[in-house]
Amino acid sequence: MDFSPILFDTVIIVSKNEDNARRDRRSLASFRPQRVESFASGEKALAFLLANRVDMVLLDSQLEDMDATQFLRLTRRDMRLKDVPVVMVTANTSREKVLDSIAQGCAGYILRPYSEDTFAKHVLRGCQVERVTEIEQQQIADARDMIAAGNFDDAIEAFEEIISEQNMAQKYYDMGCRCLIRQKYGQAIIAFKKAIKLNDLFAEAYKGLADAYKGKGEIDEFKRYLQKAAEVHAQFNRLEETKELFIEILKYDTLSPNPFNSLGVKLRKSGDLAGALHAYTQALTLTPEDENIHFNMSKAFYFMGNIESAKTSVERALECNSSFEEGRRLYRKLYNREYPRPAAAGASRPPVDSVRDD
Repeated sequence: MDFSPILFDTVIIVSKNEDNARRDRRSLASFRPQRVESFASGEKALAFLLANRVDMVLLDSQLEDMDATQFLRLTRRDMRLKDVPVVMVTANTSREKVLDSIAQGCAGYILRPYSEDTFAKHVLRGCQVERVTEIEQQQIADARDMIAAGNFDDAIEAFEEIISEQNMAQKYYDMGCRCLIRQKYGQAIIAFKKAIKLNDLFAEAYKGLADAYKGKGEIDEFKRYLQKAAEVHAQFNRLEETKELFIEILKYDTLSPNPFNSLGVKLRKSGDLAGALHAYTQALTLTPEDENIHFNMSKAFYFMGNIESAKTSVERALECNSSFEEGRRLYRKLYNREYPRPAAAGASRPPVDSVRDD
C-alpha cells in the first residue's frame, strides 16, 4: 500500500526502545516520507521540532528523560508546535493512560503490537484531523488578500461567513466528552481536534474583521471585533480546562452515574456558573429524570440571579421526585410556600444516586 501522494516529508519517532523505533520506521515506508528521524530523548526531539518543519510525530510511552504525557504537554503549550500531529504508538492499554493522552491533545492512539492496516489508518486519521479547516483557512487567506487590496467590504462579508458557525466548536467539545463516556476514544480524539481547529479559525476570522474595519476607519468596530477575538481565545482556554477536568472525573470518579453532572458541580464551585449550566444540560441528555441534576441547575440559576429559571428547574426536580427533601427546601425558599406532598405513601420513586451540589 502506497500513500505517498497524500502525506508528508518529515516524520520523527520518539522512543527509548530501539526495537519499537525500528518497527515504526518500517511501517512508515508505505508513506514514503522524505526524512525520518528517531530520538530517545524528549528534549532533543523538541529541539528538532522547533528547528525544523515536521509533518508528524510518532510517540512511544517512555522516553529517556520524560514520559509521553509530559512530552505531549510541552508540545501543546508551545504555539509553534500546536499544529503538529502527535500520534501515540504504545503497548500501554491502561484506560488512565489513554485518557491522559487525549487530555493532552494526541492526534491518535496506536496499540502495540499493531497490524500494518491499523498503523496506516491511525496515521492517516492523525494527519487528516489536523487539516479539517483547510478550506476555511484558504477563505481567510483570500479575505486577507482583499484587505491588502483595499476591498474591505468584501473581506468583511467573507469573514462573517466563517464566524456564522461559531457554536460548532462547543458542539465538538460536547461530542468528544460523550464519546469518552462510551469509551469511543478514537472518535473523541477527532471531535476534540476539530473543536480546537474551529476555535482557532474563529479567532482568526474575528481578528480579520477587526483589521477590515480598521482599514475602513471604523475604530469602534475594530475594537469590538478585536475584543471578540480575545474572547474566543479565552473560550478555548476554558474549554480545554473543562475537557481536562472531565477526563479527571472519568479517571478517578468511576462510580459517578453521570460525569457531566459531576463536572457541573465542580465548575459551579469554581465560580464558572455558565460552564456549570452547560454541563448540567449535557447531563440531562444522559439521565433526564434525575432530580439531582434539575436541583443543581436550579442552584446555578439562583446564584446567577435568574430566579424564574431557578423556579422552573426546582419544579422539574420535584416532578421527578416529590419527596426530594433538598429540592423541597429550595422550592420553599424560592416560592415561600410548600410543594405539595405525594398523595399517598410510596407514590414517589426512590431517589436517584447522583451527585448533588450541596
